[in-house]
Amino acid sequence: MTVKKNPKALIFTAILCSMFLFAVNNAVAAPQEKTKADPSKTGTWSGKGGKESGRENFLAWCINCHGEKGKGDGPLSTTLGQGIKPRNLTDSKLLSTRKDDFLFKVIREGGASVGFSEAMMPHKDMLSDEEIKNVILYIRSDICKCKYQGSGK
Repeated sequence: MTVKKNPKALIFTAILCSMFLFAVNNAVAAPQEKTKADPSKTGTWSGKGGKESGRENFLAWCINCHGEKGKGDGPLSTTLGQGIKPRNLTDSKLLSTRKDDFLFKVIREGGASVGFSEAMMPHKDMLSDEEIKNVILYIRSDICKCKYQGSGK
């Protein structure tokens, strides 16, 4: 017996799993204090909460669009609209020109807050500021393997 892949079923399953993770995370997680975005002069945070926390949140919130390896190839990446594709976070050439406070704003406030697509939804209601900083630390250390090098946003 062969099993046919159904793209609609895959999308439905991914959305259902995301909603479940959101519900579990909000039901179990204690409220966390919000902290003001304040990157160092180099444009890169130290990630006080740790990249492991960032990895866990990346896997919970980001892989549906960005993919597990951050290449922009997650299961929902083809459903965002005509010509809209999630950012390839392995692109160290691009990400090394982006300050952490810029990445922070994109994640916290959504893509539209910096002139990008609304498909990059805001995560301010899902992740605390510290958790967002940890996601950025994880992206910098394990996905793009890059730091801010200047001459960018």
